[in-house]
Amino acid sequence: MMQQRKHHGSVIVLSLWALGIAAIVTSSIQVFSHRQSLLGIEVHDRIQARWAARAGIESSIAAMADHTARPVPNSAFALVDNLDFISKGDAGKATWDIRHHINGKDWTGPMDEHSKFNINSENNAVFQLVIDEILAFGVMESILDWIDSDDEPRNLGVERDYYLGLETSYEPRNGLLQSIAELELIAGVMPDDVRGEDWDLDFRLDANEDDGGESLPWDEPDEYLDGGWASLLTTSSVSGGATDSGFPRLNLKRENSETLQLRLGVEPAQAEALLNFAISDTATLSTLLTQTLRSISGDAQGVSNLTDDQLRVIFAETALFHPHEAPPGKMNINTVSSEILYRLFPENSRLVEELLYLRNNNAGGISSPVDYLEIPGIEPTMVEFIYSLFDTRSNVFTISSLGKVEGSGVEQEIIVIVDRSTLPVTILEYREQ
Repeated sequence: MMQQRKHHGSVIVLSLWALGIAAIVTSSIQVFSHRQSLLGIEVHDRIQARWAARAGIESSIAAMADHTARPVPNSAFALVDNLDFISKGDAGKATWDIRHHINGKDWTGPMDEHSKFNINSENNAVFQLVIDEILAFGVMESILDWIDSDDEPRNLGVERDYYLGLETSYEPRNGLLQSIAELELIAGVMPDDVRGEDWDLDFRLDANEDDGGESLPWDEPDEYLDGGWASLLTTSSVSGGATDSGFPRLNLKRENSETLQLRLGVEPAQAEALLNFAISDTATLSTLLTQTLRSISGDAQGVSNLTDDQLRVIFAETALFHPHEAPPGKMNINTVSSEILYRLFPENSRLVEELLYLRNNNAGGISSPVDYLEIPGIEPTMVEFIYSLFDTRSNVFTISSLGKVEGSGVEQEIIVIVDRSTLPVTILEYREQ
């Protein structure tokens, strides 16, 4: 009888133990299933957010392609206005938002790379005026040494031997910079110089970039994004590109008289004079702003001077290079900040005010370099200098598209740099984060 009771007690213990194990296994399976379900939902929402962000990118690219093929004549802001209009949208249950942050303010639409100075430009003196700071000894020289094609260091600069002697060695580009982040590889340039508070280089004021010391990067919680050099400099802008007609830009060095007459509306003698002018190695279109066609051609009788309307067409439709030879882009006089303008002309605030007046009060902004001639009392040398720095249209944009799923709040950001100087529009850089 006692033996039976002992067996009954053991059975109860084993049963309780088995029930406990079963309960633990069941709860573990439930927790695991719940986590997998949440993970599945997050993955699903992240995919939705990604494709919403991608939809914003594709919408912007489509608008750029349309404005390149079918431009709005005499309007410097038509593309900007259209990109602003499509900066927000939805794709299913997700939305996209395209914006950038400049001078303490959010602006809808892509970042215009032509609103910044291209550091690959030959006009090196402008670099320090734009960033408005005193560089450490040798930094400017090191930047120029990185870009030039030789291995001979300038005074205070460094070249190939220095970089190969580093613990983690690499070689200098000895060519044009391919991205703004590449500056960080150059001796004397620090990441803080290039990025400021915008550590991910998306030109958006993210939460971690406005929280003081709570998370990296270190920043001031002032709702102002210090974008460092990246907010002032670019490496991707390109000259030439879009025209007022929608047709590819003509290279005056390679065209014939008949094409110029049909496309530019010039007389046969004017077309021949333009072709003879363009074949010179020192030719620049700015000469047409400061000298008459008769004086350029040396023919005081047989050539009619160009009218302002003809000049506008020439600047809108022609160049002195093929697309694959296009030099680094100029700043766009319509989108460059007033702050940069005052830095570029520190002793000529009146000129800056006249330029700002022109772009703000003309219905289509400054649509042609011919508009510079309207500035009272402007000297020909200043007209040429302004033309050497500024264009009136933009080819390259950085699009930061943030996709977000309503409800869960899952986000996905896509950042691309696109070039519309030729069709189809080219994606120069693509990042997801």
